[in-house]
Formats: sequence, structure tokens, C-alpha cells
Amino acid sequence: MKKRVLQLLLLSGAGFILSAQTATAQVSFTGQIRTRTELRHGQGSLPAKDAKPNFFTNQRTRLNLGYTTDRLRFLISAQEVRVWGSDQSTISNLEGSKLFLHQAWGELILSDSSSIKVDNLSIKAGRQEIMYDDSRLLGNLDWLQQARRHDAVILKFSNKGWQADLGFAFNQNHGQDTPGKSGNIYQSIPAAPVAPGTNGIGMMYKSMQYGYFARNATFGRLSLLLFKDDFQKTQVQDGVLQYTEGVNSRVTLGGALFSKLSDNLRVNAAAYYQGNDDRLGNTLEAYNLTLDAAYTYGKLTTNPGFDWLSGNGKDTSGNVNHRFDPLYGTPHKFWGFMDYFYVADAFGTDGNPTRSPGLVDYFIRNRYVASDKLSASVDLHAFYAANSFAEGEVSPLRAGGAGRRLATEADLVLQYGLFKNVSMEAGYAIIFATDKLDILKAPATDKQNHGQWAYLMLNLTPDFLAKTEKGKQ
Repeated sequence: MKKRVLQLLLLSGAGFILSAQTATAQVSFTGQIRTRTELRHGQGSLPAKDAKPNFFTNQRTRLNLGYTTDRLRFLISAQEVRVWGSDQSTISNLEGSKLFLHQAWGELILSDSSSIKVDNLSIKAGRQEIMYDDSRLLGNLDWLQQARRHDAVILKFSNKGWQADLGFAFNQNHGQDTPGKSGNIYQSIPAAPVAPGTNGIGMMYKSMQYGYFARNATFGRLSLLLFKDDFQKTQVQDGVLQYTEGVNSRVTLGGALFSKLSDNLRVNAAAYYQGNDDRLGNTLEAYNLTLDAAYTYGKLTTNPGFDWLSGNGKDTSGNVNHRFDPLYGTPHKFWGFMDYFYVADAFGTDGNPTRSPGLVDYFIRNRYVASDKLSASVDLHAFYAANSFAEGEVSPLRAGGAGRRLATEADLVLQYGLFKNVSMEAGYAIIFATDKLDILKAPATDKQNHGQWAYLMLNLTPDFLAKTEKGKQ
């Protein structure tokens, strides 16, 4: 199956390339090989006292075929992700197929008509990345080698600085109406609800609908998002999880402002509210507030700010959830490269809502651009719980520390472009945890009070149809 998909992509690319010589269409054929060698010792979770570091290399390989005419845009992106050595070199892969379609969508342009006088009106349908604003709530999670995509249809409108998108999705496990496969009950992916963590590691939605509206002007960009995702209801009968009729619907509403006060100063702010039901059917009342400023002086940009994500405190009712979930965004970008918060079950694994006290992140990001090829960044985070812990919440191995401070983290990244379409990136991150973070982790063994992570990444993004000058790369 993998060979057939790859052959189809290559044959399609060859056909488009040949036909482009006589047609008015534009064809693109690009690729990517991104290898990342990592040394992990407590990335995502505090290491045990006797734990040894983990060292490995993972790789993303992509082929992207694009086709554009006056009335049609088309993209198909085949992707393989693997850890080096995860299968034997002389037999079929024992872990199953790692080759799949990351994107496969078509977009019909409706505004290319004398009767429609707008900059763009189109319908985009298929497997696609969905990204808005700074990818806080909707993003492609590109740092993860697998990245993120949705099977959806989007009606897109833009005209004179205004933008309005309406998106829809409906997920199903099968496409047959036969005994055992009838009806529309969706067995979530993964196949069982996961209480903590973001949707990236929890339940896949049954359906979703959203509206995104934005205005670009001299002040910057102002946006509004209304997002509803629906999760199949579940029940436990005789100790077995079963999916039942009906859905739990979660609603997220809010907006963001990205302002440019001067050539050197930018101020960004956002506020979002989540209500109705969480994915497990509990009453949901949660919010996210953020504010930051970025000042550029010469080659240096400094960016202080804070994030506040609500959570559950010691006075939280058992059937009301105040934990804000950042939907389908890119948490790695905002809450530390060590991925302790909202990505790696930082708030326990037993589903206890008291282990989700929310998060307050005071940060300062600094970026220095030495040249067109070389840049460096240093980010500092101070993490606090947004609420007091429930009474009696103690670690089995440590006494609970005072206050709400969870950890301090430092992230360092160095980026260098060797030449066109080839770049390297090196990073190092370290987190210093308090006893409070250990409490939230509910450790089964004694943990170290810090974690470290280092990586070296090589990124090749060839353009197979680009014309090169003789003697130049």
C-alpha cells in the first residue's frame, strides 16, 4: 500500500510537470527531509532518580505536489515519519505503515467571475492544515514531526482587509451501512477518552464547526473566533467503556489583537472563554488571557508577557471543569520547549480534576538576528499554578512546598542557514521543578528536581522545479 501511494504521487507529479509546458497552470513540486537528533532526560516529565538519558534520531520525509489555475488550487502532501532503527532493514516494517497523506485538498475559486467582485471567495475541501493568527488555538503543530491536519471543508472570504472563514468537519470510523457498522456513533481516536492533556493526545472530535473573522488595518490585526467541537458520549457498563448516542459539545469564543504601535514596538493581547460541556460531559467554565509586548532595538527583539489559563482549585465543584484546553494549536510554541504543560499530561494521569490547577506563565523571550543566516533566541519562563491545590493533595515521597510556583525553565535555540533550502538548528532546554510540580505529577518513584533536553536538527527543503544558475546552489 505504501509503495502504491508513493508511486501514485510520483507519477502524478511527472504528469503535471509534462503538461505544464503547454498549459497556463502553475505547478510546484517540493520536498522536505527533516532529521532531529535528541538527547532527552526529563523532557515532558521529571526523570526518576536512577533514570538514564534517552538518545535517538527521528525523521520526517515529505513530498508536496501543488497545482494552481485561475479557478483551482490543489495540494497533495505525502509524509513518512520514523525513528531511525525502529524497523529492521531487510524485512517489512513490523510497526505498521508510517507513510500517510498529511494533506490532500482542493480549493475551488468562486471569485474569478465577473459577477463576484471580491478579492477571494473559495471553497476548500479535504485533508488540510488549519492555522489562524499565532497558532495559539488552531495551528499545524509543525514542531511535531507528524504535525497536525484536519479532514474538513472551509468556505473562505476576503476583501479589502476583511476576512471571514467558515469551517466544518464530520468524522466517522467507517463508510458502510452493514451489521455492526450502521449508525453514526464515532469511536474516538484514540479509542478511549483521555481525561488530562490537550486534544492532540486525547479524544478526536466527532464533528466541529467554526467561524473565524478578522480585520487588517493600519493598527494591525483584530480577529474573532467562534469554535464548537463535539465529542461522542460514553458510558461504562460492566467495567467496559462504550460509546453511546449523542455528543458533548464544547464552545470556545474569543478574540485577539496584534497591534503595531511603531516600527519598533508591538503589543499583542487575547482572551478566550470555553463553556457548555467538556469532552467528558462535565459542565465547562474556563478562560485564557494573554498579553505581551515586543520591542526591537537594532538586531535584538525582547518580548515580555504573561499567559493565564484557568484551572480547578480546592473549591472546584466535582461536576464543573475550569480547565482551559488550547484546542488544536501549538502549545510547544508558548509554554516552554520542555512540554510539561498541556502537552505531556503535566497535571496527572488519574483524571483527578484537582490535578489541573491551571497555569500562569510569566515569560520573556529574546531573539538576536546576527545576519540573514544566523539567529539566536533565549526564552525564560516562570510557571505557577493558577489555583491553590486541593486540601490533602500531597506527594507520596515529598512534602508539599508552599505557594503555587511550579517550575522555572530556560530555552536556548541557535538557527543557521547553510545555503538556500538547507538550514540547521540546535537547541537546549532545562527546567527546575518545585515540589508542587512533583505533586501534580503524582510520581510512583522518587524524581529528580530538574529535566534537560538537547537537539540538533537538519532541515532540507528542495524545490525540484526551481531553476538554478550555473555554479550556484
